[in-house]
Amino acid sequence: MKKLFSLSIIASSILFNHQSRADENYFLNLTRAPYEGNWTYEILKSSITENTNQISLVDTFSRSLNDNVYLENPWIDYSLNKIYFQENEDLFFSGKTKPTGRVRTYSLTDNTWSIETLSSESPDSTLVYTPIKSDYYKAVKSNSSSITTNTSNISTNTTNINKLGEGVAGSTALTAALTALPQTSKDSKLSCGVGTGAYSSRYALGFGCASRLNERVDINAGGSYVFGGSKSYGGGTLDSGVLKAGFVFKLGELNKPNKISFNDKNIIDEKISTLKEDNNNLKAEVEVLKAKNDEIISQNQKLLARLENLENIASKFQSNSEMISVATKD
Repeated sequence: MKKLFSLSIIASSILFNHQSRADENYFLNLTRAPYEGNWTYEILKSSITENTNQISLVDTFSRSLNDNVYLENPWIDYSLNKIYFQENEDLFFSGKTKPTGRVRTYSLTDNTWSIETLSSESPDSTLVYTPIKSDYYKAVKSNSSSITTNTSNISTNTTNINKLGEGVAGSTALTAALTALPQTSKDSKLSCGVGTGAYSSRYALGFGCASRLNERVDINAGGSYVFGGSKSYGGGTLDSGVLKAGFVFKLGELNKPNKISFNDKNIIDEKISTLKEDNNNLKAEVEVLKAKNDEIISQNQKLLARLENLENIASKFQSNSEMISVATKD
């Protein structure tokens, strides 16, 4: 023997996790196994597709396994996606039931049962909670409106996320352009430069300068601009330009390189050129002196040869004079 109780005829949909479960109605059926006293509640679902109405079993509740309580006067909470049953018990085997002050709850989300307290301000101790039917048309209209709103919000969020990604790419390009700018000025009092940066199809151009205040302190400033404009992603705006400024402090002993100015270099080059010219003149004079020295050496050699000849003649003449003198004495 079966009794069919209408749980709550849902002429529309139960909204959960933004998924529309259209044309689904729920029913409660109380059945008993043949020749046994094991009464079981069945939660049934009716799914309508075009001209087909399919009744399927959602879950069961056995009275014998749950203190033989009765499930009566069910209602559905759309916001929580749960079915609630007033829990009643036998009233001294009189064929009547009385509330236990609790509800049995079935979650359509995760298909689980739970027990909750049912608190009432009514003085009636045998109060029977008869659900007042909701205007399901309004519920469907409200859910449809929420779905439309959520769809619009998802579309807006998608656009904002895309713009945020473009803005991050632009920020990266701006930073890359800044890193190409001079931080210190080494060879002059003021140094300026132009830098570029590119990332994920976004391009930026930067300009900045660095100045040396003294041997230990340098300052720098600059900025960059990304082409394509700023990006608004809903929660804020990523601008198309950025500025930077900084100080460089040199600590510890300074290693001063041996450097000369441009004027000093010109003077040194001029002196080197003069020295080269003087050296060439000295070489020329040395060559002349060498030639004269060679000529003197040649003349000396000739004079030595003549002197040697004269000495030979004088020696022979002296020898002949002694022979003549000896012959005269004899």
